[in-house]
Amino acid sequence: MEPAPPSSDVPTFIEVGDAGGHRQILGGLSALERVIRVLGKQGVTRVVVAAEPFDVEHEGPPRVPHGVAVEWVAPGTAPAAGQPVVRGDEVAGVRITDEASRRRAEWALFKSLPKSHQGPTDAAVNQHFSLRITRVLCRTRIHPNHITIVSLFWGLAACALVLQPSWLMIGLAGVMMQVHNILDSCDGEMARLRFQFTKSGAWLDNVFDEVVDDAFIACCGLAAGGVWAWIGVAGGAARFLANALQWVEIYKMGSGSAYAFRFWFEAPDATADDVYGKRSALYYVRALGRRDSFVFAFMILLLARQPQAVAVWGAANGAVILGLMLAHQVLRGPAAATRAAS
Repeated sequence: MEPAPPSSDVPTFIEVGDAGGHRQILGGLSALERVIRVLGKQGVTRVVVAAEPFDVEHEGPPRVPHGVAVEWVAPGTAPAAGQPVVRGDEVAGVRITDEASRRRAEWALFKSLPKSHQGPTDAAVNQHFSLRITRVLCRTRIHPNHITIVSLFWGLAACALVLQPSWLMIGLAGVMMQVHNILDSCDGEMARLRFQFTKSGAWLDNVFDEVVDDAFIACCGLAAGGVWAWIGVAGGAARFLANALQWVEIYKMGSGSAYAFRFWFEAPDATADDVYGKRSALYYVRALGRRDSFVFAFMILLLARQPQAVAVWGAANGAVILGLMLAHQVLRGPAAATRAAS
């Protein structure tokens, strides 16, 4: 649901039907609370709800306050002239009147979660699994950061497994990394769904993913042995150094999102869709270095008994991004470090 732009002076009027659809739970929040939170993100600070009062803050799992003052008026009360009006029992364009419509609205809501600039493997493969996992997890008290932490240890277990002298274990490690890849989508989906996005959570996600990816590349080189070990370790180290330099830039920008970073040759005001989405001419070239694509490729390579190919891919990727980051340090403009996050 996308309500009309709010007025800063007049409270938004929320009307509901007689079927009680505004009380139905979708993705861990009642339909009414979800509507109020969307309005809050748009700048609304006061709403008037024409319904019997109920605690929208504590129906279901604990959540951060939505920061919108709620005034309850008798059911059937009409809005004032000129007052903006939205439905409190409608989510993702679906009016909720019964269990069947609740399920349709919930699934429509989940399908809207993937980012518009997601990578090709996320779009073609990962989201079909992650959305269903997130739908189950949202019925629990699990927080997005819990998923991030579990994903870290799962990924580190995959790193340990790839070092085992068995092709079965090496192949299983590749599959485990792909599961880690899917879980990496789940924490972001839950954060957006429950309005639980935090800067600290974004930092945990960025750093933990990089630790797992770089360690896995190094471990694949060690598993292959010989010169491949040096290639894998060098690749993992180059990637980590490049991303550490990028994290410094992101921190200076006051952001927690890697998507806010712009190289010196990218427009400072370019959106994430401009840089990472399909509208970018480099979309499929960038895909080679996006974790949704290379982790999936790593799984295929390890199932094909090619850990040395993973080490080479990681080293090539590390060399490219480290070279770009070092060039960025030299060629960036003086305002680059203070740009606001997009």
